[in-house]
Amino acid sequence: MFPLNVTSFSELFSGNQIIVYVTLAAANGVLLFFASLKFMLVLQQGGYRYERYFKWLKNKETPYRSRLMLLCLLGFLFFCVLNMCFAPVIGNNTVTSYIGFASYILFTVLYINTESAVNAKVPLKKTKRLVRLAVTYSLVLAVLSFGLIIFLNYIAFLIGDSVVALLRFSVICFMPFLIPYILFLAYCINEPFEWAVRTHYVKKTTAKLDNADVIKIGITGSFGKTSVKEILKTILSQRYRVLATPGSYNTPLGISLTVKQLDSTHDVFIAEMGARSKGDIKELARIVKPRYGVLTGVNNQHLETFKTIENTKDTKFELFENLSENGMGFFSSDNENSVDLYNRMQKEKYLAGASGENNLVTATDIKTDRNGTKFTLNIKGEKSVNCSTVLLGKHSISNVCLAAAVAYKIGMSPDEISEGINRISSIGHRLELVRNNKQIVIIDDSYNSNVTGVNAAMEVLDLFEGRKIVLTPGLVELGKIENIANLEFGKTLAKHADKVIIIGKHNAEMLINGLLDGGMERENITFAKNLKRGNEELNAIMKEGDVVLFENDLPDNYN
Repeated sequence: MFPLNVTSFSELFSGNQIIVYVTLAAANGVLLFFASLKFMLVLQQGGYRYERYFKWLKNKETPYRSRLMLLCLLGFLFFCVLNMCFAPVIGNNTVTSYIGFASYILFTVLYINTESAVNAKVPLKKTKRLVRLAVTYSLVLAVLSFGLIIFLNYIAFLIGDSVVALLRFSVICFMPFLIPYILFLAYCINEPFEWAVRTHYVKKTTAKLDNADVIKIGITGSFGKTSVKEILKTILSQRYRVLATPGSYNTPLGISLTVKQLDSTHDVFIAEMGARSKGDIKELARIVKPRYGVLTGVNNQHLETFKTIENTKDTKFELFENLSENGMGFFSSDNENSVDLYNRMQKEKYLAGASGENNLVTATDIKTDRNGTKFTLNIKGEKSVNCSTVLLGKHSISNVCLAAAVAYKIGMSPDEISEGINRISSIGHRLELVRNNKQIVIIDDSYNSNVTGVNAAMEVLDLFEGRKIVLTPGLVELGKIENIANLEFGKTLAKHADKVIIIGKHNAEMLINGLLDGGMERENITFAKNLKRGNEELNAIMKEGDVVLFENDLPDNYN
């Protein structure tokens, strides 16, 4: 089927030969597609932003390009070795070409099997956009594979050298190394259509919200957005029917998907608004046009993309610059940057938090323990009410006060607000107590840890008695200050934890240095290359009475 003594061009590209070439191209396309799932996952988790994708790809800690090159070299090496070994024995170059190509298939299958054994923290989500990308990518792989096979056969035919002809398929062994770039090519092909889809959904969403008779609220900040959103939703639900963006659906498409559920029975729509670069909040605010804007606080989270804290503050303030005509802003009094933006705002505005003199809402008599927090909620001009919540730590009360201020200005009474606070549930992966059947306290604070969150987590950790074990990969997306931040994080951990298991090498050196500088003995510091190994280390040392804190969890594009 792979003739080396082709006598005519028509014989080289006969019907039977084309069928063989198509079969090989299809098989190669399928293999390369399954070998690409990690790259598709990273592209999806990066919001389909190609700059984030290439930043991950070029990172020296990203092992996948070297793994693909190893796969290519092994496939090529065994292709050549098997051809040289079997050619003299079999005497049929067609068969030896098959055997050589089979070695490439074998190593590719082994690579796919190895990668599939590594569980992603956030699995690949089968969205319509992903399906479209997968279809385009598959077609590009098949076309490129077929084209390369045709080209190599034609070159072999022109040269007429038996060695060249024998090894013509070995060039395909190097296609896996091109996987990341072929995927980007498919992304580029789809992007004009995806832009049109996004534009259509955004226009449709904007029109629906413009015509909807609902109270619209926008929440932004470097941290605490989801917490305040869930707290506010619970409080408002005492009187109103509330629709809020789920999870961290804080992008234009996330908001659009949520607004699909909006109907005439809803009274309130709450949109969480996230940003990684200037203009992101402005785009979201122009879609929603909220009357009420809420800022949880601003810190150095995402400084890697914002570059300066002033850029971060300006981006968060975009929400308040794009409120409706009669809009009002709510700012946390417990964050210095939030107070600065409060002073910048010219419209109706209010401060709220666990501390502060000029607050609309504040809290006193805060008593926190391992079962939750009790406090007195004080609303200016209203009676004080006693409240109780399962939320852990004083920082949670700052979020409660902020949500209570919004609820009060919307029209709820102090008693209604207090009842809502009492019904608040733990918020997933944010200092959440994980129930288990052992005498062990497990605190899950794995979502999006930041410098502010670290201090809150240490405060909560101190509420519990017993040996304290912390698993953490450190802090990320902090740009130039990341090393310093993790050094200080290590010093802080040394004051509050008895043992620390560091996950992954990304921040390991700075965390270890900080822990040692903070006075922790080296024998109490363990390194694990991934979360699975970290859990194995934890299970080996954990005993009854321990308190275990999972502090942050690196996304898949950091592993």
